[in-house]
Amino acid sequence: MENLQDLRKYSYCAVNLTLAAVQVLVFGLCAVTGDAMYIAGRCGTYLVLYEGQYWRLLTSVFLHAGLSHLGSNLLVQILMGGAVERNLGHIRYLFLYLVSGIGGNVVSVLYDRVQGVNTYSVGASGAVFGVMGTLIVLILRGRKKLRSGSSLLPRAAFAVFYAVYSGFRNPYTDNAAHLGGLLFGAALGTLLTVTLEDVDLQDLR
Repeated sequence: MENLQDLRKYSYCAVNLTLAAVQVLVFGLCAVTGDAMYIAGRCGTYLVLYEGQYWRLLTSVFLHAGLSHLGSNLLVQILMGGAVERNLGHIRYLFLYLVSGIGGNVVSVLYDRVQGVNTYSVGASGAVFGVMGTLIVLILRGRKKLRSGSSLLPRAAFAVFYAVYSGFRNPYTDNAAHLGGLLFGAALGTLLTVTLEDVDLQDLR
């Protein structure tokens, strides 16, 4: 009975944990099937814009290039996503995650089109950056509830800055998707919290 109660206290982040589990499951399937799922689901500028394969804007969110790629995204998602889901609720959190992921890919595709290149990309980074963008919005809205001298806001801002900075240091990182996801997350977070009467930051320190 106590174990059941322990599990119930995590129900507020059920969608976040389910999304993380799906990411792990898909990565495992990719390891078994080889390149097949990557070829079918990766996001590519030419495939999206000229072949009309728009589903790739979504399917690529659930594919990862390697274990470290998956792990870094899941680490941020699990650490930050719970607090966002607690405040937004399950449905709005799922909407935020998916739209940020798709939005990040849209920005990436359009950026490549302007640059005149055709690249392929995979990963949930756009969605994760969307979660980070909304988290900043939530902290700003609930900053009056923070204890005096709290460093939560500067720490969160530094985490976002460092994630963006790290991306620009890696030539293989899709920075357009990162920034696109972040902007979508901040915009959606602002819209989705308009009617929010209270901000719960108890998951954060």
